[in-house]
Amino acid sequence: MKTIRLIYFLVFLGYIKCQILQRSLQDAAMKYLKSQNYLEENLRDITSIMVAQFLQKVTYEDVQTIVQELLNTAEKCKGFKPHESPSECSHQMMITFLEHICNNQGMVDKYGVSDCCNKNYTARHKCLLSHKKDDAEYSDVFQIPNPEQILDKSCETDKENPGSVRERYIYETSRQHPFLYGPTILTMSACYETAIESCCQEDNKTECLQIKLEPIRKYITEMSLRHHHLCEIGNKFNHRIAKAVELVLLTKKQPKADFSEIAKLTMDTKSLHQTCCEGNTVECVLGRKEMLQRVVNESHERVKNYCDLYKKLGDGNFHNWLIVLYYKKVPQLSAQELVVLTKNLAAAATKCCPLGDEKQFNCIEDSAKLIFGALCRRHEAEPISAGVDHCCDDAYAFRKICFDDLQGDATYVSPSLPYEQVISLEENLCKAQEEKIQTEKLNLLSNLVKRQPQLTEMQLLSIIAQYTDLVQTCCEAEKSENCFQEKGSKLTEEYQSLLGG
Repeated sequence: MKTIRLIYFLVFLGYIKCQILQRSLQDAAMKYLKSQNYLEENLRDITSIMVAQFLQKVTYEDVQTIVQELLNTAEKCKGFKPHESPSECSHQMMITFLEHICNNQGMVDKYGVSDCCNKNYTARHKCLLSHKKDDAEYSDVFQIPNPEQILDKSCETDKENPGSVRERYIYETSRQHPFLYGPTILTMSACYETAIESCCQEDNKTECLQIKLEPIRKYITEMSLRHHHLCEIGNKFNHRIAKAVELVLLTKKQPKADFSEIAKLTMDTKSLHQTCCEGNTVECVLGRKEMLQRVVNESHERVKNYCDLYKKLGDGNFHNWLIVLYYKKVPQLSAQELVVLTKNLAAAATKCCPLGDEKQFNCIEDSAKLIFGALCRRHEAEPISAGVDHCCDDAYAFRKICFDDLQGDATYVSPSLPYEQVISLEENLCKAQEEKIQTEKLNLLSNLVKRQPQLTEMQLLSIIAQYTDLVQTCCEAEKSENCFQEKGSKLTEEYQSLLGG
């Protein structure tokens, strides 16, 4: 069940709610994954996170000095090539960092870690981890400037030294949240930098920044608590217990998924959680990159299968299939709303599927953002279901895949519709435009699903085919009204039988 891999990825990193970036996390992921020098391009920021999380009282200037010294001595990380093993770099970086601290007596005295430096490597590492604090006793140490101060410095600094705004944010966030996973800090630093850049162009810069920084602050706080909780369980008990907690989290997020698959995935990524909790930021970030690669590959595979089905079924039958699929997912929608939703999805397939692989993927993803964005606005105005709420709120960057995986709503109770509302067979259909006939056909299908959600896709598609043939036959008949009465009554009886009437 490959779809679960995405859900696990989201549980691991948390749900990205930063919507100030114009492209989704998936788009950003594609950019990073295509980079041939990913580690080299991000190594300074990654190392800064590690230093600031272990040495929380260190100044920004000292962090930059220590980072540069580490980069100068970590030979395995110099000129790192894509085909080389990242574990050598990450392992050496941690060893070099711990030795760097303990070989500098001034640093040992300044940061009060002499008790740790008297131990061997493994014990020293654990000891330094125990010095990490993110509770109230450190709250007075970490004062972030107010929006006016941030803007006064950042808008000018950004012109003179691009990247320094992000570096300062990484430093402040890392020392305030020493258990927050490195990949999350990197992602949100990009959100922060984008917020600053956009607000520097606004007349009311302060108000702009307050609005855009709030979701970032909230997200960072939520994820810091989650990561600290998982790390605390792993350290105080063992990572088998932490694995069980993740298993519970994942099962709640995907209650209908195959349990053995969830358990397997939990085992697969247990070591990555442990690595991130141990503060090895280099390995944590590279592990996230590998996981992201799986997600993106899976997304491409989904789009390919989607377009293959479109080509196999053709425009009309593909639209019918979408009606069946999405009414089972969101039966609370009216027939008219379902028609609009699925028409837009079908139109996207018509436009995107004939394109080449890469353009096809980007086209489908861009169309899905707009289509599901509209559905989420509808949900915000009038709540549809818990499942829709989850896809709209918790998984912004992966809305399409979330809706792909959305299961039928077991709590939904079908309304008791009169049969005359389920099927419409009237002579005036023959004078109607093609769009009107298509709408009536789709209304029939959606009403059938509302009345009997357990009908199979094949049963529903068969009914629609019969309905289409009947309308065509009777409209071509000499006496259409008689034809509709005679053949329509037989079709209605068949529908009643299927619906348990």
